[in-house]
Amino acid sequence: MKQDLTIMRHPLHAMRGVRPAAAVAAAALLWLFAPAPVDAQETGVVTGTVTDVEGRPLAGARAEIVDLERGTLADRRGHFRFSDVPAGEHRLRIEALGFAAEERAVRVTPGDEASVELSLATRPFELAGVVATGTPLRGSAPYQPAQAFDRRAVASRIATSFGEMLDGEPGLAMRSFGPVTGRPVIRGLDGDRVAMLENGQRMGDMSETAHDHAIAMEPLTADRVEVVRGPASLLYGSSALGGVVNLLRRDIPVEWAEGLSGTASAQGATVNRLGAAAGSAVYGADRWAATGRASLREGGNFRAPGTPDGVLEGTYGRLMTGGAGIGWRGDAVHGGLAFDLHDHVYGLPEELDDPDENVEIRSERQRLTGQADWRRSGLFENVELRVAGARFFQQEVEMERGSDGSIDEDVEHEFTRFTADASVTAGHGRIGPFQEGAVGASITGLTLAASGEDEFHPDGRTISGAVFAFEEAPLSELLTLQVGARMEHQRTAASENEIFPGFSARRDASTISGSVGLHARPSNAVEIGAQLARAHRAPLHEQLYSDGPHLGAGRYEIGDPELANEIGHGLDFFGRFRGTRVRGEVALFGNWIEDYVFPRPTGETYERSGLPVVRWTAVAAHFVGGEASLESLLTDALSVRATADYVRGTQRGPIDGPLPFMPPARATFGATYDPGDWWVGGRTRLAATQSRTFRDEEPTDGYALLDLQAGLRLGGVRDHLLILRVDNALDTVYRDHLSRVDERRFPVPGRNLNLVYRWSF
Repeated sequence: MKQDLTIMRHPLHAMRGVRPAAAVAAAALLWLFAPAPVDAQETGVVTGTVTDVEGRPLAGARAEIVDLERGTLADRRGHFRFSDVPAGEHRLRIEALGFAAEERAVRVTPGDEASVELSLATRPFELAGVVATGTPLRGSAPYQPAQAFDRRAVASRIATSFGEMLDGEPGLAMRSFGPVTGRPVIRGLDGDRVAMLENGQRMGDMSETAHDHAIAMEPLTADRVEVVRGPASLLYGSSALGGVVNLLRRDIPVEWAEGLSGTASAQGATVNRLGAAAGSAVYGADRWAATGRASLREGGNFRAPGTPDGVLEGTYGRLMTGGAGIGWRGDAVHGGLAFDLHDHVYGLPEELDDPDENVEIRSERQRLTGQADWRRSGLFENVELRVAGARFFQQEVEMERGSDGSIDEDVEHEFTRFTADASVTAGHGRIGPFQEGAVGASITGLTLAASGEDEFHPDGRTISGAVFAFEEAPLSELLTLQVGARMEHQRTAASENEIFPGFSARRDASTISGSVGLHARPSNAVEIGAQLARAHRAPLHEQLYSDGPHLGAGRYEIGDPELANEIGHGLDFFGRFRGTRVRGEVALFGNWIEDYVFPRPTGETYERSGLPVVRWTAVAAHFVGGEASLESLLTDALSVRATADYVRGTQRGPIDGPLPFMPPARATFGATYDPGDWWVGGRTRLAATQSRTFRDEEPTDGYALLDLQAGLRLGGVRDHLLILRVDNALDTVYRDHLSRVDERRFPVPGRNLNLVYRWSF
């Protein structure tokens, strides 16, 4: 009990050590930008109906008053309504999946109702919406390569993990220790160099710290995924050195139609006898809405051709999630609160040579999030407040089966982590040469308390505060400039626990990040962007102070408290073409990182357990490469797509040469036939031999995989979606170079028939 009380005190204890700059800045922003109320006598109402060209209502179409940044969804009859709209002329935009967006000017008269009727035509290409993950400037043109996957694209990619879902997209690979723990890798960078976010906020899990930790989110409940490739630490601070993956779902409703709506989803897969189900619902009234969701996922060990027994032991998993939220909208303020639960149990393919031993991870997370957005007149037009707090608990359990069938369990490593973060961002219109911009402040804190027979690091706490600014200025009719800066201070402290009695250490670091970007649009079909960014990453607690066996990761880790912050300088160029029948993108990048931290094998073995010994080491490193994609609509229904990517990671240190775990060069070629109510398609994934490897790292052969897919859209407004996917259709035996399973001696899963059903109501 005494230990539990100590853990509970950690968050407040950590706050006593923070410098007050960020907290004062946040309070000042909230006071300065107090919302200005809108006079009800100077407002009116905007209503409308959205249909297709045949007059059928488009339920779920999104209506937005662009200049006010207010959005809502059409109900089953295609109706939408905005109340308390300031008098004057406004720009109304209507979007629906599979249809061409339409904009119309609407004039609002005080005390009156403006009504519009719109019919949307189908469009050849479904273009992704604005990606807002890398910048607080809504609607801003991209200054670095980005991708967005809407609900249908997410459903067609549903897999065991988000790493597996995104693997194969340009610049995106997967780090895995068995399929359950798959985590995205961006341009060769993984771990906490890739920020995994949920609705733009920290997830509060431990997936960034080691390859045995899974992401705390159910794939079936994601509504949208946004990815930014390249440094994005101006907005998110340390841990966005390589890029950002933002997973969005509607626990806090932001826009809604009146009445009940929601989704129900189910998934089945043959490769691990998987069954999964999820449901979510939103009940909306005029001023408020409530949400609820739940999910369950369970699967056995994955089938892997080429293994002695035909399965990869220790790859089973069971996941349960649930959540609820409430949102409200007023004349000038809207916001909400949400709470969610996450319970995950999964095996690790660690003891593959001993069938009587197994390693299991048991984790749970409770998370509370809140947000509030103010719309106001004056210099600062909108102010956004985001807060989140989470408790994450995990055990690494060694299980040994006796001759009588009994199972002996030992908790080798157990920890509890509390995280809290808050940010406030204020956006403004034209100021001098700047067309728009935003300023903000953030504060983040975490505590980590650990125990267990093989605990390998002391307890710790981290607190950081930052202020940042983004500004955008048009240089000409074709060229726009964006500049940003972030100042951050971080304090990390380590303290004693059972295995590290009397231990105490502290470090403080202040960093400055910045970026300069240019965006040009020579024509409506062509965009060109470039960005130069300076970003940073503070070493993790485990990288600084570890000294013990990390059972889940399968190694003995030795940290280095003298590790400096990683400082990265990234350069991005990209060009994008979007025509009626053809679209494509090419991106080139370079990333130079000082004091790049990675676990260097020492060649020694920990006698007690036989684990290999690694020492966290820093070297100068650089990454260069590029990505390309091209898609062409050959007919109104038949499209073809090709992609390619390459990254080369090199270290400059005691031993020059390749960095470990660099993905090989890859390419994909695919085709889809989609007349509207159904589709069929396939793709070939090609990976080159990776022989440019770090020291004793084993090379991997190249491979070619065939994936097939078919789908149905059913219902008057396509309420039902049924997708059948066949991954690795030829049951090819291959090894993924980023797999951490026993030096890749064991192949990855084989042929998988994956069936997904989603009903939207």
